[in-house]
Amino acid sequence: MTDLGHWDIVVVGGGLVGTATALGMARDGARVLVLDSSDTSFRASRGNFGLVWAQSKGAGNRDYATWTRTAVREWRALEAEIRELSGVETHYETGLGLHLCLGEDEFAKRAEMIGRVAAHQLPGDDVRMIRRDELLEIMPDVGPGVVGASMSTLDGACQSLALYRGLSIAVQKAGARLVSNVQVSAIEPQGDGYRIEAEALRATAPKVLIAAGLATNKLAAPFGIPEIVRGQKGQILVTERARPILPAVTSGIRQTAEGTILIGDTKEETDEDRSTGQGMRQLAARAVRLLPEIGTLRVVRSWAALRVLTPDGNPVYDESPSHPGIFVATTHSGVTLAPAHRGPLAQWIMNGQRPPEFASFGAQRFARTN
Repeated sequence: MTDLGHWDIVVVGGGLVGTATALGMARDGARVLVLDSSDTSFRASRGNFGLVWAQSKGAGNRDYATWTRTAVREWRALEAEIRELSGVETHYETGLGLHLCLGEDEFAKRAEMIGRVAAHQLPGDDVRMIRRDELLEIMPDVGPGVVGASMSTLDGACQSLALYRGLSIAVQKAGARLVSNVQVSAIEPQGDGYRIEAEALRATAPKVLIAAGLATNKLAAPFGIPEIVRGQKGQILVTERARPILPAVTSGIRQTAEGTILIGDTKEETDEDRSTGQGMRQLAARAVRLLPEIGTLRVVRSWAALRVLTPDGNPVYDESPSHPGIFVATTHSGVTLAPAHRGPLAQWIMNGQRPPEFASFGAQRFARTN
């Protein structure tokens, strides 16, 4: 077995959550080892829509709403840091985000949720509902069935694969070591810390962050962490390149810097991560109703991925109740929350600076009671 040596922390999981947090710790001077699994793993980090989205986060949890908006406001700084370290451009755009509503039932349901978000009265938050007449001033080509939308100037999007690549390069430039295509098989107490084994590799550290997506439950269970994640499939369509037809970022349709249009995304309760004809038809039909011009474009590819969801949809950031130094972090908002993982989450793990929002994000809220 190859000994990788002793580190300040070992991060299990090289997705968006793991690499963003590792970047923060490495930039603060910690010796960080990131162990990443194989390319055949279920990777939400490679299958997401790329939204940097605040308007719908935290309707039932003020801490989540606050945490999300803190992250969104730091996105420009993260973008600049990634560019500085890796040379990768994430194509972050912001200024106006819209969620289009088909029919009055959708509008009413969205308005109820947005009302709960707006009730938090967070500084600088301008989320609100608009009716069709106001929407047409922004997007004159929406379909006749679109009755209105929710909107916020905080929202935007990035090229998610560029973000993933940029973080992977940046974390190494910051001094961390990233070892890919290895599966962690054991995390065991050893002396004042832990021994981590991944196939033919071994490392030790006083702290371990488990940010392994859908593998988190199995890895964290021996340390008193209840089941905190489940998978939910989402499918996305990609069209051929088109002229600019979207003047704002919308939650279900967005145009990339290259001109292609992403159409997403389904919410399917299955652990099968392959595209299906039914899902693609569902996405295409809705997209054409939202923006009829999309019906003239060819679909060139599609993909599916499994979201990493917690039972209540809010993040989990916690330390083991029985094994100090074992941490877990998971969220389905790995793109949006990347700056918060780079900053406050990393600082809490390494320096004990616990953000006040974390009172709502403990894993034990999901512990079964008799």
